[in-house]
Amino acid sequence: MIDDISIIGAGPAGSYLAYILARSGIYATVFDHSHPREKPCGGAISPLALRKFPILQNVPGSRVIDKIMLVSPKGREVMLHVPKNSGLVVSREHADMYLLQQAIDSGAKLVRERVIDIEAYVNGWTIRTGKGDFRSKVIVGADGVNSVVRKAIVGRIPKKNLGACIGHFAGGFDKDYGIIRFLEGLTGYAWIFPRDTYSSIGVGVDAHEASGLKDHLAKFVNQYVPNMERLSSFGATIPAIRDPRFFDIPCSGHNWVVIGDAAGHVNPLTGEGIFYALWAAELASEAITKGNPKKFDVLWRTEYHAELVEACKLVKLVYNRRLLEFAIMVASRSKGYADILAELLTNEQSYRGLFKRIIARLPSALVVR
Repeated sequence: MIDDISIIGAGPAGSYLAYILARSGIYATVFDHSHPREKPCGGAISPLALRKFPILQNVPGSRVIDKIMLVSPKGREVMLHVPKNSGLVVSREHADMYLLQQAIDSGAKLVRERVIDIEAYVNGWTIRTGKGDFRSKVIVGADGVNSVVRKAIVGRIPKKNLGACIGHFAGGFDKDYGIIRFLEGLTGYAWIFPRDTYSSIGVGVDAHEASGLKDHLAKFVNQYVPNMERLSSFGATIPAIRDPRFFDIPCSGHNWVVIGDAAGHVNPLTGEGIFYALWAAELASEAITKGNPKKFDVLWRTEYHAELVEACKLVKLVYNRRLLEFAIMVASRSKGYADILAELLTNEQSYRGLFKRIIARLPSALVVR
């Protein structure tokens, strides 16, 4: 067991890792100058994530959501019902605050300083902040897409594997469902997810397609939330892995680990990150408590590597304009197909069994009733 752990980043991955470690008697030091804060994202948590990580059910201010309207690039609509159990939409500020507080209450230490660099030395790591240096035997990078830890050890996430998003936190959307609209000719989508007292409204695409984001957002808002009451706006770079070989890059060594957005472990098709952030934290905790941080690479590759790679391979196909139009048309006529799309959005449908299921249902779905 290693008892000298520093976690850089207090988002869901870092905070949940600190919480699990503390429950095992390992009290990590968490470095973060900004969390908890609102994050540019929809804030949707899938039913699968809620089942696997029940702690998420206790996030204050959560809103149950069990319907999502899916809209094709040409405007064809289908209402999807979230399968099995309702998902939640949360404020990331509330979710991050809750998980961080659980870690602190369990014994983890929070250092509210910004880490500007790290450097290896013979027995561990030097962690540099604006106020001084710290030493640690093991370091965990949970510091997001622009991770200082990742940059120092394996290099930044390449630009071709990045996306961009902008949007608003706003009032004026009074529906009881979310909206996802695919964009003409772009790898990404616009969204609205209603929260407890306001909504997250945004657009996200691959970084090289980002030049028209403001126009796409304005058009989307005018169509679906014409009376929007803007509270604040956001913009961010996000992981959007398009090259399956990216997942061959190591995520751990004998005294280091990277998890969450820092590892690029975000669903390449949907952008869901909280699920993989907590899953990675759970696996990293297992490796660290056994005194072997390097084992994390074996664990995550066994548990969810294949799904990330398959999702990555499907991106060009799924975001093909003609296929999107066809899929949403068929789903509007077939409950079976609508269920498949709903389960894809919520991680209930494995990508490895996807096409077998689609082909089996296609004949009946195309019958005109």
